[in-house]
Amino acid sequence: MMYEGASMQRTQIYFEESMLEELKQRANSLGISLSAYIRDSLKKNLNSENQEPKQLNLSEFAGMWKDEEVTIESIRKAAWR
Repeated sequence: MMYEGASMQRTQIYFEESMLEELKQRANSLGISLSAYIRDSLKKNLNSENQEPKQLNLSEFAGMWKDEEVTIESIRKAAWR
């Protein structure tokens, strides 16, 4: 992937030898440079972190403890059986 028109900044990163070898192998298998592979991987990671978290539907759990005694004491007693 080319980054035409993108303003690039040079940086230096230190990797453990085994990680660097794996990165090189993955980049080579895709036919791209190590730098391009690292940029693409970081971009994917940043994009996934920026997505809104999925809303969980917890309604199926409503009332599941209604007929149970749920106190700190009962939880501790059950945990130490």
